[in-house]
Amino acid sequence: MESRKQMQAEPKYRTLIDIFNESLAEINSPDKICLEIIRTDREEFLTFGQLKAGARELAVWLIQAQCIRIGDKIAILGKNRADWDIALWGVILAGAIPVLIDPERPVEGVINHLRHTDSRLVIMADDYQDAESRWELKDFAAGHGMTFIEMTNYEKAGLSENQIDELLNKIPAGIDGDDTAVILCTSGTTGDPREVELTHRNLGANLQGSVKKVKINHEDTLGHILPPHHSFGLTVGKLLPLCVGAKNICTNKYRQIAEIIRDKEITILVAVPALFTMLAKGFEEGLAKEKKKKPYVKLLDRYTPKLVGKKIIKKLGWGKIRFFLSGSAPMPKWVLDVFWRRGLLLYEGYGTTENSPVYGFNEVVDKLGSVGQPIDTIFVKIVNEDNEELPPNTKGEISLGGPCIMKGYYKNPKATEAVIRTDDKGVRWLLTGDLGHLDEDGNLYITGRKKYVIVLPGGKNVSPEHLESTLSEAKFVGEILVVPGFRKDPTGIVEETIRAIVRPAWEVIETHANHSSEDLINKPDILKKLIWNNINEHQQNSRLLSGFEKISSHHLEIKIEEFQKTSTGKIRREIYMKL
Repeated sequence: MESRKQMQAEPKYRTLIDIFNESLAEINSPDKICLEIIRTDREEFLTFGQLKAGARELAVWLIQAQCIRIGDKIAILGKNRADWDIALWGVILAGAIPVLIDPERPVEGVINHLRHTDSRLVIMADDYQDAESRWELKDFAAGHGMTFIEMTNYEKAGLSENQIDELLNKIPAGIDGDDTAVILCTSGTTGDPREVELTHRNLGANLQGSVKKVKINHEDTLGHILPPHHSFGLTVGKLLPLCVGAKNICTNKYRQIAEIIRDKEITILVAVPALFTMLAKGFEEGLAKEKKKKPYVKLLDRYTPKLVGKKIIKKLGWGKIRFFLSGSAPMPKWVLDVFWRRGLLLYEGYGTTENSPVYGFNEVVDKLGSVGQPIDTIFVKIVNEDNEELPPNTKGEISLGGPCIMKGYYKNPKATEAVIRTDDKGVRWLLTGDLGHLDEDGNLYITGRKKYVIVLPGGKNVSPEHLESTLSEAKFVGEILVVPGFRKDPTGIVEETIRAIVRPAWEVIETHANHSSEDLINKPDILKKLIWNNINEHQQNSRLLSGFEKISSHHLEIKIEEFQKTSTGKIRREIYMKL
């Protein structure tokens, strides 16, 4: 505990401006690629030299042409692209506060964030939504005194490097580590849209702990599928590789991820559980076919699975990969088993926007199912309803503390007070709303979200995340969502029950059930029976489910269309809870 207190008192990074300047000063060649974008509709790259020049020029324009001052808010709206990074760092170098908005939000949602955050200027990508939405946003900005530019189209100032230095070197002195560095528009720990203020100290401390934990350096190539406006995408996808001079590969090509890992020689891949679940099912399906053709493969996979893993790596050309890192949502334990037993290191992480956001990750095979111990700039404890700390192996609410905890929800003190507590030693703690427990070694196990727990008539509590994790292994299940269902008992009293919504794994069903997807869509009864039999067989054989946790066919729904999801790939649970 003492070493952590010392680290809090002596942070390595004072502000994000320091991180940017000090990191780029360590780059040996300005021509080294900083960022490569591999999107279905866009492929481009940015060198460290181009990032530095572009960000500095934008900062000068903001200060001189737009009279932007320290602490002004500037909204950034766009998907992952090279000039998004230039926009972010240009705003930061000018001393302003970037307001990062989800480009999936419709115009009305964007306008609400602009109003609420008092944004003075909007930097919008030319691929935001559609032409009508872009016009509507421009019209709103013009009518409310906001400057509006398309990313990043502005008139350069034409200053010399010395003149730019003279202008920008004055900025850091006017910024304190506890000042707001970034505003992230999020759902918060309570689900309703709001804006989180993270300070320079918050993000610096989180990076300090994350670099030490990940052991990333300038020789790494970090690949990820993370949106930049999201806290995970910002800290791990953007700030982490930059602060050590690593190459950053961003893609949204889920189906081509294996080839991208190979061709770009990625050493660390960061993604959400949905991607790793897809890869795990692909491994299992491929091995199942091979085992039928070559019986000895079955023996190898049983007795020497790591040898099989090496063959998988060699076949895929993943010779440079060090490990995989998952975050943003719970990871099914069976997926971890598929990777780890074959020697493929898949670390499950945890964190919230409000803690900047990295908590840490598990890197020990005998602790699979936990998210490990925290980075050394975060404290963790489990508390009860009265905010009293609970002993190991006792379930309660997860509370995180230390220098990474947010400043608060912007202009929403009531919401901030509901989740932030300060102890008698001055340490600020966040009530995450997540449920879990710590073991004797300090490893954290998450059991679900407090607000999503289903309470059955007998008083039994069911964690939807636990069921989703377990039943996602059923081979006919593409995706599964468990939410509360409702039924009336014989006396007319409404009771909660378990409702499961499943999107079929079409390719697997077509392979094993001798039906085409088009045929099954037109025969919903047959489709449901196939999926139900597969799920029921799996849950009856599962040692992870209690009797009261098992779903019934009456409360199984089949979903043909894609689930509505957030930009990080998580299913928008609240939408389906209300249906």
